[in-house]
Amino acid sequence: MFCLGTLLRRKAAIVSGSLSFALLAWLSINACAQIQQATINGVVSDAARARVPNATVQLSNTLASYRATLTTDAEGAFTFNNLPYGAYDLRIEASGFAPLTTRQTLRANVPLALQLTLNVGATSATTTINSLVESDNASTTHALAEEFIRRTPGATSSLNVQRMIATLPGWMTENNGLLHVRGVDDGVLYVIDGVPIADRLDALSASNFDSDMIRSFSVTTGNIAAEFGGRSGAVIQIQPRSGLDAPFVAQVGTNYGSFNAGEVDASFGGNVKRKLGWFVTSAGTKSNRWLDPVDPRNFNNRGGALKLNGRVDWHPTTRDIVIVNGSTNGTDFHVTNTDEQEEAGQRQRQQLRDHSQSFSWQRLLNANTVTNVAAFRRSVHAELIGSENDTPLFAEQDRQHARLGALASLTTTRSGHTLKFGMEATRLTPREWFTFAVTDPDEAEEFEISDAALQFTRANPFVFRGARTGSYVAAFAQDSFSPLRNLTVNAGLRFDRSTLPVTSHQFSPRVGVVYALPRTGTALRASFNRMFMPPQLENLLLADSKAARALSPFVDENTGGAPIKPETMSAYEIGFAQDVKGWFKLDVAYWDREFRNFDDPNVFFNTTLIFPNSVTKGFARGLEARLDVPLRKGWSGYVSYTNARVLQRGPINGGLFLTDEFAEIGNGMPFIPDHDQRNVGAFGLMHSRRINKLGEWWFALAGRHESGTPLEVEDDRLADLRDKPGAKLVNFDRQRVKPWTVFDFSTGVDWLRRDRVTVSLQFDCQNFTNRAFAYNFGNPFEGTHFGHPRLVSGKLKFNFR
Repeated sequence: MFCLGTLLRRKAAIVSGSLSFALLAWLSINACAQIQQATINGVVSDAARARVPNATVQLSNTLASYRATLTTDAEGAFTFNNLPYGAYDLRIEASGFAPLTTRQTLRANVPLALQLTLNVGATSATTTINSLVESDNASTTHALAEEFIRRTPGATSSLNVQRMIATLPGWMTENNGLLHVRGVDDGVLYVIDGVPIADRLDALSASNFDSDMIRSFSVTTGNIAAEFGGRSGAVIQIQPRSGLDAPFVAQVGTNYGSFNAGEVDASFGGNVKRKLGWFVTSAGTKSNRWLDPVDPRNFNNRGGALKLNGRVDWHPTTRDIVIVNGSTNGTDFHVTNTDEQEEAGQRQRQQLRDHSQSFSWQRLLNANTVTNVAAFRRSVHAELIGSENDTPLFAEQDRQHARLGALASLTTTRSGHTLKFGMEATRLTPREWFTFAVTDPDEAEEFEISDAALQFTRANPFVFRGARTGSYVAAFAQDSFSPLRNLTVNAGLRFDRSTLPVTSHQFSPRVGVVYALPRTGTALRASFNRMFMPPQLENLLLADSKAARALSPFVDENTGGAPIKPETMSAYEIGFAQDVKGWFKLDVAYWDREFRNFDDPNVFFNTTLIFPNSVTKGFARGLEARLDVPLRKGWSGYVSYTNARVLQRGPINGGLFLTDEFAEIGNGMPFIPDHDQRNVGAFGLMHSRRINKLGEWWFALAGRHESGTPLEVEDDRLADLRDKPGAKLVNFDRQRVKPWTVFDFSTGVDWLRRDRVTVSLQFDCQNFTNRAFAYNFGNPFEGTHFGHPRLVSGKLKFNFR
């Protein structure tokens, strides 16, 4: 059973080891990375070049609902640190001067130095067109701001990040927080302070991010710059919260909701003379519905997690930025049961531990050139613990892997060009142990477990042990420039080389262009990207082993069973962004992705283990649209829609398969994978207003529709599936899960008690119509998993300043 005390003791040991490594990294590792943050340094003067102190400087991004305000010092200077890339409106006001508003676009970590002049008078001086469209951005990028992050419904934050990302176009949800983007299974590269995280972060593989440590994040799905590699689906750049630009702040909160779901969290931070900032977040969560169950009655489904994250920003000089990040997380949960397993008393458990450290140093060489140094380490340990009554098979696992790496980059601006050069080197050390045994041969045969798998019994179990050391290295060069007025070109070339499980490499050109029509507020864009993605590291050694090939239905007759190779992809996109008088922004894109060695993992029987495999080839195509309405008179909202199709062709290499139901997927034979979701839509509407004597009151309404995933099973299995619990949620004539739509509602108030204390109350209701739905049903790759019923929760938070 879940034991909080045990988890606390283990986390204490992890924290000790993490701190030791962080100190070692600080002292001994010297490499480079690009910190994905921008800085604005400015000086405000009058027409006679006299400095203007105590001027109010406001920086805002309307579409991202970002706003920050500060005042100039005695020398008329100001600095905004840790800014996400994007277009900002900068407004300066000072007594006796006309306000000045200017538009500034940040696309590089070279600090932007501004000399701003205020004129005497009362008439506002404006040098910008208040457009919601970034006319120089050739990528499909969407930003999610702090306000949206804080008000996402849910009693626990274990899957909050995935829920927020899924509101964007191009994304399809699956059970337990797994996301697909534009046909790619998982394939998400997370980047924090320039340091990449390529591991899986769904609920089955590792602890997710604590949403309280995130200030904002941007999601790029089209025209991914050459500086990003290792994952082919999308890049999510996370902007962590920092204490550098704020006085001491602290927050303590508690949540409670359905299924005894609850969370206790705390965060605090501040700065020392605005040169040293620190911020720490921690949270403990629990729930009696931790995973999306395999039976609608939610058998054996409880779990909990503890998270600790810390960040230090140090600006020792005006030319240097040092950032240290550290985190340690642990999750314990039970593996959900079918009706037969619950009756037999099966009680499988899984334990996940991960800890990460990174060190980044950015050095401004001159006004146009910046370099970075960084090193990182991430370690993951996962255990599946079987039980005496496991049926129809017993399984256990103990695996771990570590990534130790360094990056290097240089950014310079010259004659209208923004040039970036960089490299990356990572050492990979996976270790795996796994065993399974059939415990009930009769029931195993009913599940069509193959003869090859049936031979492994408790007396003669399947056992695998493996350990490897591999590497991943990459280098890139890219440029952003405007050869013609209103035309921006982003061009780059990336080289990747991976040695796990086989040695493979690729040169990947990345080209994107955008043409702006300022009069109409339109930006037309097109891009071509080559992508290279090594297989997921989790369970890779077993999935690629001879022992797994001996159980594969794709060996011999279907010419499958070859080593797992990296996924390669050619991605094409055309699209446009349209601003309508500052009222809303419309973004539309058509994309086409052609794959070789299509990465599409399979779930091992009815466990929480996911084994990587590769499908010989395939394609994914889609049309997506996003309408954003920025904050106006307290109202804001969005609507997203995606129409997509995914098709793959066999055979399949790798994985760990126990049945022969895949045998029809022969050489070159087309089939529809489990993440072929044809139509997906999402919307959100938010409103906030000030109420006297109460504070700021707000509410949010959101909804999501998905058209249903395929069953992809043989006809003789359909009769068996019709008798399974939850079969009413399936259209067996179409062989797809029935379409489903859920609505969420959230409301709250920020109640100002005193100047330095804010009390926040929030009530959430997810799926308030209590609509029953399934993510998948009987699919040979993913199995069966049901969505959540109506969930209600309440939150109470105290904020101190």
